[in-house]
Formats: sequence, structure tokens, C-alpha cells
Amino acid sequence: MDSRPYWELEFEPSAWKLGADASATGHNLGESSAKRSTSKSASRSSASDERGLKDHAGIFSESDFAAEVEACRELAASLLTRPESGFARLPQKENLWTAIDLRAREVARNTTHMVVVGMGGSSLGGQALLSSCPRPAGRGQVSFLDNIDADHFWSWLRSRLDLGSTHWVIISKSGNTIETLALADQIDQHLRASGHRRLSTNATVISETRDNPLTHWARREGVPILEIPSDVGGRYSVLSAVGGLPAAYAGLKCDRLVAGAKWTLENLDLVARLAALGQVQAQRGDQMTMLWSYAEGLRRFGFWWQQLWAESLAKPLTEEFPYPATIPVPCVGACDQHSVLQQAMQGGRPLSAFFIRVAACEETTTKLERSLFESQSFLVGKTLGDLYATQAESTRLALQEQGVPTAVLRTKLLDERSLGALFMLWEMAIAVQGLRRGVNPFDQPGVERGKQMTLARLSGPAAGPVSGPVSR
Repeated sequence: MDSRPYWELEFEPSAWKLGADASATGHNLGESSAKRSTSKSASRSSASDERGLKDHAGIFSESDFAAEVEACRELAASLLTRPESGFARLPQKENLWTAIDLRAREVARNTTHMVVVGMGGSSLGGQALLSSCPRPAGRGQVSFLDNIDADHFWSWLRSRLDLGSTHWVIISKSGNTIETLALADQIDQHLRASGHRRLSTNATVISETRDNPLTHWARREGVPILEIPSDVGGRYSVLSAVGGLPAAYAGLKCDRLVAGAKWTLENLDLVARLAALGQVQAQRGDQMTMLWSYAEGLRRFGFWWQQLWAESLAKPLTEEFPYPATIPVPCVGACDQHSVLQQAMQGGRPLSAFFIRVAACEETTTKLERSLFESQSFLVGKTLGDLYATQAESTRLALQEQGVPTAVLRTKLLDERSLGALFMLWEMAIAVQGLRRGVNPFDQPGVERGKQMTLARLSGPAAGPVSGPVSR
């Protein structure tokens, strides 16, 4: 067991109003979903009345919170064996990681550029990983195509001078993502028209291995396939070939990513405490959850976290947990102190905030010897890291003054181990929250209607009207 603390969670119980008498809470925060269901009236009006009482009180006893942490810990442990939560078993799949490493080496022999074509979870995780972690010099470049904006796509593709040495990675969990397949079609057409070999001659497919449009094409054309296990959802797939292949190609050490993820799975108390805070903020009546990353390298990580939170937790209310999911808002310090901080401070909507602090981003040795500006003389003898750290803490304290509870995740530096741990930490904590709320954190039925309408409109009248339940 790796005992090094890659991440530590800090929060002040008083800021979260943890400590009042349990009778003020209306019910015990740590009760099981089943027990909470039987303790309430079955009617929605009764649930709404209880939610109003909780939102007004906004107070939980320390014993309530401890019970919630324990309930979350039990669910976190169950994720290691639940059939639908294969993401928690990815670090143990040695054959998968061996295949990733071998394919990355093969591709690197003959190419200088990898382009990842995918949408949502097929792209955001890889982008977050590569933008967060320092890459060794002399390795191949990695780009991501994750939109079908025609002007941007064609400007980018027609400007490429290295198409002959470019490797294309086509990623779709289902193998039927319309945008991904449309991009692949257009890339193939452009390669042929510009005198290059067809797409299949320099490509890798990452998908479920079952037969689907993407794997059918790959097998017909002899394109190597790397597996996304069927029990791993797309937005939970960063610690698979989805993130692993571009990371390995860029020179990152996947064994260290795996070690970090395993560390999280060996520290379920941390997972449980983070998940429990998520439960508290929903029951407080919060409308937003802000993630303030005080590390420029985590800018893309915020977008990955936003998708994971939104698609996993924003589901219809249940009798077990009649509190709406909060809206995830990723922020980067210090930039967003000059954009959305005003909304958080005086916008009048209840919210909570998580901060990510990285010691390496706050520890520099170059002190300012003199300032060009008299008003900045207080910075003489201080470093940019001193300013960054002070701004992070001051922003957090200013929010707490306005009644916004905060928590801080800290690490020493961003590397493969700490990032592997961070990805797994949020995946586990968010999945646990979904299960505690009685919703499925692994589906996204709300996005299916738009897909149905798109297909119907493009297919023409012959397809008939779109009707029936949304696919889950």
C-alpha cells in the first residue's frame, strides 16, 4: 500500500455548519436511503416541506456528518465490485495497460503527431491529463478534435503540413457517436483528396469491442482496436486507453498514473469525506458548486470535472433524496477572480466551493528586487508564488465571510501519480453521491432527446416522427 498522501482534504466544520444539535436537521444525514424513504411521507409535498426545513436550518450535527461519511465509505467500497462501476477496477487491468504501452510505442516509431478524435468523455479526460502533467521533451505532439464547427475544423485540417506523419485515434464508447464518425469521414475524404493514404492506414480505434459501426469499420480495414471495457462509462474512462494512449505517446508514465489511482482506492476515507460534503451542500439548498483550481495546468481538468458532475448527478429527484443537484462551475485562479467571483460573492444564490491548491505552483525562489510601480512596493522581497498562495487563501476566506462553505484539496505537485489519484478521487466521490441519492450516476438520459431529433431531421421525412421514451 502506497502511504504517501498525494492529496489531503481540509475544511472547517463551522463553515459547513457541522456541529449544531441533530434535532435541527429534520432527519439524520447519515441514514441509509431505504431508512430515509420509510421515515418520510410518501407524498412529494411532504418531501418538499422537509427540504424547506433543511434549507432554512442548513445545520447538521457532527454525528450526522460522521454517519454520512461512514455510509459513503461503505458505498465507495462497494464500487470495487459493482458490475456497473468498472472504472474502479481499471487500475487492476494489467493486460489493458500493457496493450496501451505497446500501441503507443508502435505509433511513435513512424509518426510525430497524434490527433485524438472524440466527443465529451472521449476527449476531455485526455485533454485534462496532457495539459496538467509536464511532458518530456522530444516526444510526439498530441492534438484533440472535439467539435464539428466546420470553419474551425477545415481551417485546422487544411493548415496541417504533417498529415503524412499524423496518427489518428478515433474514440467512441458506443462506436456510434454521430459527431465522431462524421469527423472521421471528413478526415478520410480530405486525406484521399490531398494525395495521402486513407485514414485506416494510420489509425487506432478505441471503443467497446462489441460490434458497432466504428469497430465494424476497424475490423474490415485492419485498424487496431483498444478496448473500453463495457462496464466503464465514457465520462469515467480517462484511466483507460482513452487517456492512456495519448498520455503514453506523449511520454507520460502510465504505471505512475495507475499507482496514483490505486492510492485513492486504498484511501476510501478521503473519498467518503469528499462525497459527504457533496451531500451536505445539496441538502443545504445550494444551487452551484464551484471548483477553484489554483494551478493553470488544471484548467482543462475543470471541464472534465464539470461533465462528470453534471451528467452523473443532475437527474430527476427521488423520494430518497429530494434535493436538486448543484450546477458545477469550474474556475481557475487567479484569472476567474476577475470574472465569476463577483457572482459568487454577491449573486444572491447559495453555493459551495472546492479549492485545489498545488504547492509547486506557490513555491518559487525568484523574489522581486524592485518594483516599477510605487503602489506595488509591498511585493518587493516576495515571489509570484507568495502572491498566488495569498490570493487563493484570501479568495477562500472572502467567500466564507459571505456564508459560502469551502473545502481545500492539496497536493505537492502535478505529476502522473497525483493526477491519477485526482481523477479516481472525483470519479469515486461523484459516483458515491449518485448512489446515495438513489440515481444512476452512470447514465445520461437527458442528452438522448437532442440526439434523436438530430437524427430525425437529418434523415428526412422517411424516418418518421420521433416519439417514445428517451433511451437510457
